[in-house]
Amino acid sequence: MKLNLKQFIAVAVLPLVLYSCATLKPVAPVPSNDAGIPAIVQPVSNIEVPVTVDLKNYLVQAENSVPNKYADSQQPCQGLRYTYTFTRSPFAITGTNNVIGLKFTGAYGFTAAYCAKCSGLIGNGTQCLVPLLSAQCGMAPEPPRRMEISYQSTVNVMPDYHLRSKTVLFPAPKPIDRCNVVMGSIDVTDRLIQYITDPLNDLGKQVDAKIASYNVRPMIEQMWKNIAAEYKIPDAGYLYVNPQAVRLSSFNLNGSLLNFSVGLSAKPFVTTVATPQPAKPLPNLSVYTPANGFNIYLDLVENYDHLTSVVNQQIAGQSTKVAGNEFIVDKTKVYGLGRQIVMQIDFKGSSTGTVYLVGTPTYNAATKELSFPDLTFDLQTKAWMLKMAKWMFNTKITDAIRARATYNFGKFIADSKMQIQNQMSRDMGNGIHSDVTIKDLNIEAIYPTAEKLIIRTLSNGQLKVKVTM
Repeated sequence: MKLNLKQFIAVAVLPLVLYSCATLKPVAPVPSNDAGIPAIVQPVSNIEVPVTVDLKNYLVQAENSVPNKYADSQQPCQGLRYTYTFTRSPFAITGTNNVIGLKFTGAYGFTAAYCAKCSGLIGNGTQCLVPLLSAQCGMAPEPPRRMEISYQSTVNVMPDYHLRSKTVLFPAPKPIDRCNVVMGSIDVTDRLIQYITDPLNDLGKQVDAKIASYNVRPMIEQMWKNIAAEYKIPDAGYLYVNPQAVRLSSFNLNGSLLNFSVGLSAKPFVTTVATPQPAKPLPNLSVYTPANGFNIYLDLVENYDHLTSVVNQQIAGQSTKVAGNEFIVDKTKVYGLGRQIVMQIDFKGSSTGTVYLVGTPTYNAATKELSFPDLTFDLQTKAWMLKMAKWMFNTKITDAIRARATYNFGKFIADSKMQIQNQMSRDMGNGIHSDVTIKDLNIEAIYPTAEKLIIRTLSNGQLKVKVTM
């Protein structure tokens, strides 16, 4: 078949026309061999666990174990004869450092008589040979007199986790409104104080016995066991605090509240699947050194669908004009490629098609912003552009995309902090409740994988424990 001139020209030009109008569709970038994400090397975390124990029940038990009213009567023929009553009020409890202050007000009264010389008479018993001096104070019908009684109880912990206290009367009992009665050079109020000192000392011994019955070990063991348990962290895996050593600080009392810190040295680690650890026995107490919170690396996950959605909101519809041509971003898709990300862009305008840009994720800790400063067309896209749309080589297109293809991690960090706090704050049982505060969560590195963005974070926080006994 012979072609005329018009037919020949049409056949010859058609491929050129079709080639120039073809949709740009280069081959998508192929992932290279990935060296993998570096394993986490966790620092040793020295965790400070503030503990508060209310000793009020133990002090009340000690108080209830001895009488609150004392009375005695001694009626010798010669010397001081007396009858007294002493009633105490409940403890008022104060505390500072490791010393408990116990104070109450005693109400007292007495009748007294004094015989300077007494003689026995045959058949008639004994009788005072001189006029008998007598007096009373704080007895009906007058109101009782008051006396202030104070104790100091110094509390320490023993190597076996038991508490030990030494409770003494201090300062000495002090009359508030004193009975000024002196008989035969005997100050009756001073003598009364001598009489009641022994039962008051018994009360101090009961305080020591009750405090000594408090064993810190079960509470520390329960806390050790629960802290060693696994913590499910959303989008990260399972956190194991892995405690290694334990120590106790000195005590600080605020009223009946006993405050101290349990120091834990730990080597935390994170796994993607649950790997329950065998329970470690509670070790002996080591020397206390203060620490402040914990530091734990966590790999959190952000999926590409969300990143794609954010980038789409920022660059979809963006138009760039180059040498009389227009490049309009239609939509994007973000996914991983080794240590870089790929940004697939469907575009329209003077030409239509799909291009691929590759870039390295870069995080700005000050602004909490993820960007891709080296974002550029990949090699396959460049090769197709050389054949079909050289005008797209202008850097205005990549500069415009690069400027707006950012992602702020502020909300991600805030949400992650809240999730970690909620997961690690828990009821440990036996009146023990943990409360975790994440002070800082800093992004240390970002690793793209084929399916998700791995965000390596370093958490700095504090673990507090409330104990109700």
